[in-house]
Amino acid sequence: MSHTKAGRTKKAHDTERRQRKRELAEALERGDEAEPSLEEPIDQVLSIEDGTAADD
Repeated sequence: MSHTKAGRTKKAHDTERRQRKRELAEALERGDEAEPSLEEPIDQVLSIEDGTAADD
């Protein structure tokens, strides 16, 4: 590719297009995955994260 502004611009656009294509393919793969459950109470999650015991 030539060392011109047009060449650099095309290369940048091609890179962005390939990245969007990869992201779309990954999203389509994940489309069948189940959403994570929200069954744990937020207090329990926070206590696990900061290392303290939850008040039960």
